[in-house]
Amino acid sequence: MLLVGALAALAVASAAAQTTNGVIAGVVSDAQSGVLPGVTVTGRNAETGFTRTVVTESDGRYRLAGLAPGRYELRLELQGFGPVAVTDITVTTGGDVVRDVTMQVQGVQESVSVSAEAPVVETTRSEVSGVVTQQQMQMLPLESRQPIGLALLLPGTSQDAVRPRKFNANIGAGAFTMGSALLVDGVWNKEGNTGEPRQDFPQSAIREFRVLVSQAPAEYGWTAGGAVSFATKSGTNLWTGEVFEFLRNRSLNTRNLFEEAAGVRKPNFERHQFGGALGGPVIRDRLHFFVAAERTDTTPYATVTTGRPDLYRAVEGTFAIPEYSNMVFTRGDVQVNQDQTAFARYAWQDSDFTCEGCGGNQAFFSGNGIQQKRYSLVAGHTWVISSRVFNEMRGQVTNYHFRQHPPGVRPLEDLFDNSPARTAPLTQVYTFPSLTWGTNTNYYTTQYAREFRDDLSIAAGAHTWKFGGAFLHLTIMGDLRENIGTWTFTNDQLFDPNNATIVRNLTGARLFTAALGGFPRYVPNQMWNGYVQDEWRVRPNLTLNLGLRYDLQHKAFNEELDLNDKTVFPTTGTPTQIPYVDFSKRGDRDNVGPRVGLAWDLNEGRSVVRAGYGIYYNPMNLIVTTNERTNFRQASITVTNPSYPDPYMGLSPERFVSTAPQNVNILANDLENAESHAASAGFSQELTTNLGVHVDFVYNHMINVPQAIDINPRAQGTTGPRPLNQFGRIEETRSNGEIDYKALMLKLDRRFDDRFLYTVSYTLASSDGNVPSGGINSRVTQSEAPNLDEGPAVSDRRHALVASGSVLLPYDVSLGAVWTVRSSMPFSATAGVDLNGDGVNTDYVPGTTRNLGNRENGRMLQGVNTWRGSRGLAAIPESQIDENDYTAVDVRATKAFALGGTRKLELIGQVFNLFGRDNLQGAWVTNALSNQFGRIRQAFNRQQGEVAVRFLW
Repeated sequence: MLLVGALAALAVASAAAQTTNGVIAGVVSDAQSGVLPGVTVTGRNAETGFTRTVVTESDGRYRLAGLAPGRYELRLELQGFGPVAVTDITVTTGGDVVRDVTMQVQGVQESVSVSAEAPVVETTRSEVSGVVTQQQMQMLPLESRQPIGLALLLPGTSQDAVRPRKFNANIGAGAFTMGSALLVDGVWNKEGNTGEPRQDFPQSAIREFRVLVSQAPAEYGWTAGGAVSFATKSGTNLWTGEVFEFLRNRSLNTRNLFEEAAGVRKPNFERHQFGGALGGPVIRDRLHFFVAAERTDTTPYATVTTGRPDLYRAVEGTFAIPEYSNMVFTRGDVQVNQDQTAFARYAWQDSDFTCEGCGGNQAFFSGNGIQQKRYSLVAGHTWVISSRVFNEMRGQVTNYHFRQHPPGVRPLEDLFDNSPARTAPLTQVYTFPSLTWGTNTNYYTTQYAREFRDDLSIAAGAHTWKFGGAFLHLTIMGDLRENIGTWTFTNDQLFDPNNATIVRNLTGARLFTAALGGFPRYVPNQMWNGYVQDEWRVRPNLTLNLGLRYDLQHKAFNEELDLNDKTVFPTTGTPTQIPYVDFSKRGDRDNVGPRVGLAWDLNEGRSVVRAGYGIYYNPMNLIVTTNERTNFRQASITVTNPSYPDPYMGLSPERFVSTAPQNVNILANDLENAESHAASAGFSQELTTNLGVHVDFVYNHMINVPQAIDINPRAQGTTGPRPLNQFGRIEETRSNGEIDYKALMLKLDRRFDDRFLYTVSYTLASSDGNVPSGGINSRVTQSEAPNLDEGPAVSDRRHALVASGSVLLPYDVSLGAVWTVRSSMPFSATAGVDLNGDGVNTDYVPGTTRNLGNRENGRMLQGVNTWRGSRGLAAIPESQIDENDYTAVDVRATKAFALGGTRKLELIGQVFNLFGRDNLQGAWVTNALSNQFGRIRQAFNRQQGEVAVRFLW
């Protein structure tokens, strides 16, 4: 507890103490290599004119900290020596630039001007990371115009656990939905319910970003895998701006695989993406502003194709699913004086998606539409207290407004709205082996976040200490609505939702689930951290990066609840009092994370060996927290072998529930935050002044991943009694999930020079464990045999190759391309019926385990076909098993026309998936009772073109 108190007292500051600023540091010496104290070193941002001045210490060291990304100039002055000017120093996001300078005695040389060539390899950093630059964002094809998509240029990254409506990336071992830390200008950009990005930003507003794949230093936290840190743009001394329109439409598209197979005419697809930006000085060299705005208006189409048109023709076809997104960004920066700078920014976004996940065997009227409105207000202050001491402070206020709605139905604004406009469009859900239709709930929430953080740096000789602390208060207010029911059928059959006779006469209902009653939910969440780290230059060519971090998530474990509070636990004191809970034992208070790293310069900055080890913690998913607060406040219904179409057998739902055992969700009293133990070793070699090769091996062992398990299982399969027969399932969330991630990462990187750049990345990876989901929460599939969940991770891809490059040609023409190759992911075979009587229809086919598909197809099909044979169904051939390996080439061509001064007009053409390869999405038919088992019924775009015009000044 002494350690906890000491670290917490360092500062009260965000769920992340990370910064986008960089450092220029070095040693000043004379011609005889003697160090020079007292040298005045002035750094000037060549774009904004902001300056910062320090004086070298007794050992000749200087350090200019807290520098915004950009180009810098240094001027060094000392009486008796000629002044030295160093130009073209590039500071990247979170980057350290080491620039040693030699000064000549005055008279020998009056002044010296040199150009600083940035090193290809970083000689003091032990993490596995890379920076995506402005040149890459401007010259490479980018389908979404969301820069995070370019994180995939680096090894160890993917988007395999990303949901369709979120622009997100999975970094390193964080290959699940909420596994990576996301920061913008050093503050948190994740929402609390699912851990996904809270909001997007216009591409025009992003300067660059750093991707930390592994071994992030102690100032980074709350991540089980990697981190992404964005730096936004500020205004400069030049008036700059742009307006643009990017257009895609039907004439620039080809039909995808399933549209062509269905024989439908080319959909009337259209996408407009337009906006602008403006920045400049209010007071030259002192006060600047920057604004950007962007709107995306898209009409994509989803093709529903089940493979059983004889049964589901009424719901098959191609359907428009319109969506839009509006974004606004404003920022102001001021240099208060030589020692202090400040900035403030405001960002706003409003978006709506008609249907998340529609297409394939998911009917148009299934799943949910999503409307999201969000804003963030951020302010920051930097202060050079002395030549050795530097402080950074950040604060943030955010609001995130989430409205789930049936596809094609406009959501309402207010929480707790019970009007027919909200409830009337809902239907029951019908799930067959080859089709899902219907939408039965609409959940509204508003999330509020208040964040404050502070970081203090102290340079002391060979040591650079950094201390920091953070606080994030993130609360969720929502209304939980009733779920009017889901039917699961064991057999495919004729279905038409508009034909009451067909719906009334469906057969083979195996399971019915529902939830009655709605109520408001308040979910508190606080995230604290403190850290200390030291960059220790043991020798000029050897740096140790040492750190210690403490993370504490408070209230996410429901540790402040009282079982006697009848407003939360209405059954306390009755036979159905919530079992097994002891809130006095809740909370995870031992999240101490050491970080140790080494960087060894073997050859004067051209060859570097690095290694590191660290322990990291992931925030608890608040959906898990919320479930425990729902028990008996919302009645849960599970009926096995129900009567159809009336599962309540003539009773009202309320009367039926009063006699049916309730399912209960609880947290284990010793539940902990997920914990990652990460180790890496790597080598970087400068091949030329602009070209380097990087090799890294990364290992991440993740433990304590939260998973729910039924601790009240039936004794004899589907019909036996439960140990506590007054309850149905008792789903206890435990810290019992484990994931092992191993990867060899190779990168050949040529920075922009002589009019071209390129990057080639390759990842050989393996990810396995016992966590059956890559999503926002997980559940042990069969509590009687948890070992069945052992296997490859859902997002496991063994091979990934990404090659990108761009070139400036004569006549102001530029070309850029990205070539991506990824091997297939695995999938599981499910039985299609509830084999263990737990009321959840996810059991594996007998004789199989998790994710055998595309890993051990022979073993999987042996089990599948034995199971199908026992039910009188034909065998599935191995040739029917689809893979979702991915290959695509995206290209971009730009022609610029000079209009005088800094003004120019750009005409842009892009083609995504240039060669029209059919790439299938990771959405298999996993129900072994379907004759479409193993097939994928959704595909990415076969070929899509885009034209754009952009005016810049």
